[in-house]
Amino acid sequence: MAEEILKKISPEEKWAWTANTHTATLVIRGENTLAPLIGAEKYKEINTKIYGEGGKILFPMVKEAYNIPVEDAIGASILATVVGELTVGPGFEGETVEETPKRVVARTTKCPWMEKYKEYNVKPKYIPCVEGHEAWGDLGVKAVNPRLSFKMLKAMPKGDPYCEYVFEFE
Repeated sequence: MAEEILKKISPEEKWAWTANTHTATLVIRGENTLAPLIGAEKYKEINTKIYGEGGKILFPMVKEAYNIPVEDAIGASILATVVGELTVGPGFEGETVEETPKRVVARTTKCPWMEKYKEYNVKPKYIPCVEGHEAWGDLGVKAVNPRLSFKMLKAMPKGDPYCEYVFEFE
């Protein structure tokens, strides 16, 4: 019976479920389970380390798999966008507000992570995505080009209307 049901579900729909439950599990695991057990600061420390290490591994993998040139800030921004959607799933919306080879400033106005907090009615008390995202992006771009950096400027979890971040080529 299960096999019959699964055969009727398209690969696209299966992967949509996978991406959805992946982000939801991480949100619920952190906010409702791990952070209350070990405390907010330890939770943020662990999460930051995990995401930083993930960025160091994933950015080079995706760069190579899709032949994305990362020779300046524009390439770094493109790579981060692709890595983000491949690892979290579709659902990001945003815009680039400044774009030169030395500096790209981009904004995310809709984020799958923030949507999961709303969808699962998780009240963000310990939300570590600013530190985690910053480590993910900075260590990720440095793994493909050590002359690049990534920094969060604004963040929805901190009450800003969007997340804003900068890629810089030094």
